[in-house]
Amino acid sequence: MPLSSKMSSLSPFKALTSTPTARLVFVHGFLGSSADWKPVIQYLPDSVDVYALDLPGHGSAKQIRPKDFKGFVDAIKGQLRYLPDDGIPLFLVGYSLGARLLMHLAVKLDADECSIAGFVIEGGNFGLQQESERESRWENDVHWITRFRGHPLNEVLSDWYQQGVFSSLTFEQRQGVIEERLNNSGEALAEVLSATSLAKQDYLLPLLQSSKHKIYYIAGENDEKFCRLYESSKVDYEVVSGAGHNAHKDQPNKYARKLTQLLSLRDTDSL
Repeated sequence: MPLSSKMSSLSPFKALTSTPTARLVFVHGFLGSSADWKPVIQYLPDSVDVYALDLPGHGSAKQIRPKDFKGFVDAIKGQLRYLPDDGIPLFLVGYSLGARLLMHLAVKLDADECSIAGFVIEGGNFGLQQESERESRWENDVHWITRFRGHPLNEVLSDWYQQGVFSSLTFEQRQGVIEERLNNSGEALAEVLSATSLAKQDYLLPLLQSSKHKIYYIAGENDEKFCRLYESSKVDYEVVSGAGHNAHKDQPNKYARKLTQLLSLRDTDSL
């Protein structure tokens, strides 16, 4: 499928010879890129039209750096406008930062805007309710912003992946992830974190619960933090067995099967 050069941060991953049964757009997390989704995409039905985008400050969009949360959400909306307007059901799948941005998008869009059929949220935080929580989070994020700006990236990443949410990673997995992330720009990451800090995010749960959009939640079996969050928030969620916080990376085949079941994806030869 030919794409406009303006669409450089939205990449097609499957070329189709017939009309697709569904269209998926994947949105990565902080430090990631569109390439993070390739292991999952290979397990999806062939009839699904698949794209993945690079968020501002990452990958092919490294030089694009919105100054606030709204700017990042608008960047995603801008990319979606380049998709074919052909009535094919569109699902947006986001992880971590990508999930948080998609939740903001879900509560801001009209139910039929962009013909979005549903959102899949993996490891996405609804936001902080208390001002004291936001102040504490901002203080913590300022520490990381300073480090990304002024320290060697390999040292910062080594410490970043020691955080509790990544505790399920083995030493080998942690080293592998760090190696993958070294092509990032520390300055760009600092700007991304400053603009999208959880401290600056609205508390979205009530709006998500009343949203007219279909919203699906996914967490890794070993991601204790987000399993607890989803349970305490009383939202239905799917568990990917044998996976931690980054479920799509840990278990791409199982993750793809979850998506196929949740979104009722089908091959054309099964219709």
